[in-house]
Amino acid sequence: RVFVETRGYESLRRPDGLQKDRFDTDDAIYLLLTEEDGTVRGTQRLLPTAGPHVFSEVMPDLCSVKGVQRGERILELTRACVDEVALDRPALERAHQQMVVGLFEFCLRAGFEKFTLLLPTEMLFHHLVIGVGIKPLGLPVERNDIVQVAAAVTTDRHALDAMRLALDLYEPQVHYVGGPLTDSLVLA
Repeated sequence: RVFVETRGYESLRRPDGLQKDRFDTDDAIYLLLTEEDGTVRGTQRLLPTAGPHVFSEVMPDLCSVKGVQRGERILELTRACVDEVALDRPALERAHQQMVVGLFEFCLRAGFEKFTLLLPTEMLFHHLVIGVGIKPLGLPVERNDIVQVAAAVTTDRHALDAMRLALDLYEPQVHYVGGPLTDSLVLA
């Protein structure tokens, strides 16, 4: 709903009302921010970069300096959003924080070394100040009236700890559905 109604992805709406594109495959990983009752308040889609992903297929020009990142231990973050209509300002800020910490937590536990994304340049500087390893992959571009840059973000223990400290969010954010608590995370 957020992507169709507020971000203009109407052309991708299916007859059942859902929004889906060619990268929504069985290989895609979805992190969901949910309320206790299961209501979804935020989403993040992570695409394996060993196969086709948005930077490799749609926007390789945004990675003109360092090149499109590929590898078994690299994910691409796309389609991240929080339901801004349903949350008030403090809840919206907290939701963004939970999603960021959850992303680093998930990547570390699942063995991913970094993720790539397109982000506003001001966020690049925020990550640097926090102490997260982040490197631009190309030159900044203006899209939707926002200056953005493709970047690769390191997802090691230091990065997770730095994010937890900066956002004052120390409790685990990711809860895995479907596996026993003693099972280590294994991705097919």
